[in-house]
Amino acid sequence: MQVRSHIRRKSRKIFPIYLATLFVSFHYAAVIYIGSSNLERFFSKDIVSLLFILGATINIFLFVLTPKILKKMSDRTLLFAFILLEILAVFGLAISHSPTTIAFMFLIHESVVPMIYYCLDLFLEDATPENETGEVRGIDLTVVNIAIACGPLLVSFLTPDGDFSLLYFASTLLLVPMLFVVFFSFRKLKIEPPKLGKSVFEFKLWLKSIDIRRVTIARLILQIFYAVMVIYTPIYLHNTMMFSWSQIGLIFTVMLLPFILFELPAEEVAEHWSGEKEVMTVGFFIMGMSLLIMPFLSANIFSWMIVLFVSRIGASFVEVTTEAYFFKRVWKTDTGLISIFRITAPVSIVLGSMLGVIVLSLLPFKAIFLVLSILVFFGTQMSAILKEVR
Repeated sequence: MQVRSHIRRKSRKIFPIYLATLFVSFHYAAVIYIGSSNLERFFSKDIVSLLFILGATINIFLFVLTPKILKKMSDRTLLFAFILLEILAVFGLAISHSPTTIAFMFLIHESVVPMIYYCLDLFLEDATPENETGEVRGIDLTVVNIAIACGPLLVSFLTPDGDFSLLYFASTLLLVPMLFVVFFSFRKLKIEPPKLGKSVFEFKLWLKSIDIRRVTIARLILQIFYAVMVIYTPIYLHNTMMFSWSQIGLIFTVMLLPFILFELPAEEVAEHWSGEKEVMTVGFFIMGMSLLIMPFLSANIFSWMIVLFVSRIGASFVEVTTEAYFFKRVWKTDTGLISIFRITAPVSIVLGSMLGVIVLSLLPFKAIFLVLSILVFFGTQMSAILKEVR
């Protein structure tokens, strides 16, 4: 009876984390695909790429410093501070017309949002009963994906004539309820402070663990795909294909549906029928073929909707299987390896932005999809040579 009571108490703690995750995901989804286009109103494409690189670099430093900060600051206070910084940054993006202020606020935004997710992830890890990890993580992923898929609809309704101010205002307001959730409902939640005796990143162990290294590289390739598509696809669709922002918002909403529709079925197939490596390889192949088609598409909304939708079917396969494969290979105590896996997101923004700068300085804009396809097809090779794990 004591065990069941303990599990029920843990479960009640999880709901506020889901609620906070929902608000921050709606907030982030509303503005994630307009960041590069908003910056392009003030800066050249090279400067836009540089700002993404700087933001990701700051995020990496914050990621490294967070274990030390948690030794000196309350976990709830740290999360509250990150939310306040994000509200300040997005509100600044909504009202400012100064290039310097826009750049500064964007750097705060780009570096702080991943830290909010990181803190929520740590709270969720501590609140999850050991025998419910899969279910809890599955629901959390579904909450994020639903919010991310619905967010671009706001782009369709709140970007008249390419003015993003109203959208940034709406995004700011979506974070206000999260402040109340964290302030009132996170009081009984606690993050176990990370141990500082070890290095944050255990690179020697990572290099020796062949399959963990390979699946981490596969995850990095997926994240680079996301980074390049988030930064450069909106610019290409708006400036080259001449789609309106209402059309782009609709395209992106349809594009993101596979993360709701296919992730859990893909993991079920991998778990009970084929294995993670096979589903992962198929996912990379679908992504690569979709990228090869993109440079040859005309300015037809349905063509782009279909091809981008198919590309995210592949991405959903890779996302769910890389995570499942990795966490089957590590223990909860392997914090150094988990940190390397998590940091692929900000590193991918640095690498994706650098790839964009190089390609756009040498080749036509559409070539970025072809170059990215080469990297994605390398992912099929990386996943195909993984050893299957049950």
